[in-house]
Amino acid sequence: MKRLIFPIILVLMLSMTTVSCGSNKVAKASYPEYTSKGNTGTRTVTKVKEELDECEQEALNAPANELRAYASAIDEDRDFARQQAVLFAKANLVDQIESIVLNVMKGYRGKIKANGKASSEADIRQDAGSFAESVVENCRIICSNRYRMSDGTYECTVCISVPAEGAEKAAGATVLTDDERLGVEFHEEQFRESYREGLERFRKMKEERR
Repeated sequence: MKRLIFPIILVLMLSMTTVSCGSNKVAKASYPEYTSKGNTGTRTVTKVKEELDECEQEALNAPANELRAYASAIDEDRDFARQQAVLFAKANLVDQIESIVLNVMKGYRGKIKANGKASSEADIRQDAGSFAESVVENCRIICSNRYRMSDGTYECTVCISVPAEGAEKAAGATVLTDDERLGVEFHEEQFRESYREGLERFRKMKEERR
């Protein structure tokens, strides 16, 4: 049995190094099957490049003055599937805004000394989430697709959008609330600077994840 291990590894390495790196949408590679003794057959694995859904593409191509989120849902009821997709997209957008707000708060607190007082991370997250939800309530659905599945269910995809200034309003409200809680003065200049830095950090992180 040990004598078979090295030839098998060699075949695997050769099959992996001979896969084409061309621009074809379909790539094939053969792998030896050795699940049972004496089995020398092969199976072909096919890789097909998937096209992005239109709504997903819209979310990826968000302009600088918008924040967008994509989501999909499947259900036997087509209207419920769409409602679920919208809810999932809203949750995604709330997470995005909350992430921006937390970045802003981190930068702002680093610039402003709160007389030795410390902010509660739990309170800040709660405030950020609450203000983000209020922003997302006014979202706009810019793309919606529906697909009928072979099993009789429906898949709905959506892309929703809010103005990027909504994140700034949520961040400002969170900062003001925390300043009031700590009993310190609000510094607008430092807030504006922290917001620009936080938004830039968020967009860079999002671009790296694409």
